[in-house]
Amino acid sequence: MTAALIVLLAAGCGSMNYKKMKSGLVYKLIPGDGKDSIAKPTNVVKIHFIRKVNDSLIYTSYDKMPNFIPLNLDPNFNYSPVEVLFLMRKGDSAVVVESGDSLLKKGLGQQMPFLKKGDRIITYMKVLEVYNNDSLARKDFEAEMAKDKPRQEQELKEMQAKEKKARLEQYDKDLVEWKKSGEVEKQDKEVEAYLKYKNLKASKTEQGTYIIVKQKGSGVPVQSGKYLAVKYSGRLMATDSVFEANIYVFQVGLGNVIRGWDDGLMAFNEGGSGTLFIPGYQAYGMQPGPGGKPFEALAFDVQVLKVSDSRDEATATKHMADSLETMQKLKAQKKQ
Repeated sequence: MTAALIVLLAAGCGSMNYKKMKSGLVYKLIPGDGKDSIAKPTNVVKIHFIRKVNDSLIYTSYDKMPNFIPLNLDPNFNYSPVEVLFLMRKGDSAVVVESGDSLLKKGLGQQMPFLKKGDRIITYMKVLEVYNNDSLARKDFEAEMAKDKPRQEQELKEMQAKEKKARLEQYDKDLVEWKKSGEVEKQDKEVEAYLKYKNLKASKTEQGTYIIVKQKGSGVPVQSGKYLAVKYSGRLMATDSVFEANIYVFQVGLGNVIRGWDDGLMAFNEGGSGTLFIPGYQAYGMQPGPGGKPFEALAFDVQVLKVSDSRDEATATKHMADSLETMQKLKAQKKQ
């Protein structure tokens, strides 16, 4: 049954009287043509449902996988649509109405911060199946998960793209303000002073990352969208102290790392190595950095171990490098 059909069915049952559970929950049942037994506390119920606040949709499972609910008499089910499932069998539908006032009074509105007095939470449910044991329910759950996996992956991809866009837009706004306030110029001078003190010559990208390329690398060029395995050692420029050393796998150019990495690593190919000198506005900005302060300038010695179209390939390279490093440490310990 489609989402639209169940809503129409529920709306068309105006002649049916609503009933009330002991908890005060208001509901009405819409019997199907099933002859199975009513769900028991030991059963797992598979349902589709639509949930609304007044006339506004807040969730529907009809474009997702169904929900599997174990009827274990959980006390948290008090004043919940789950209560009504104990009255239903396979093929039945129900309309459940929760009072916003009652939810707030019972302290049950934590998951709905938008809820206010006078609101009504309306849930339309349809029981698709009732399982007598967990193993049958688990088997169907796994099948539904496999079927729904492409949708979940697409939803995750869209969510990540939305978050990335929001981050980039916020950074661009912040950068305008930092330029106006003189913060960008101040931090550029801080990095340049460090390089002069160390007698280092670095080139500067348009975005503001300072780079020393020791080896360009002869492999695949680093390009936006590629998966990288990067061995690095990060230092606080203020103290020249190492705060972290590791191998990191990520997709470059998508805002998954600090701006200075997305920007600076584009100067290398696979096999390349060098150092990135990153002003605070290209690192963690106003957020506390590894040293616990905002606008910290950072330096990273980097080695691009792998450039690939596949995360798996980049991850495999990381694992190989980790294993080799572990073996080398063990050999060094034996010599001592």
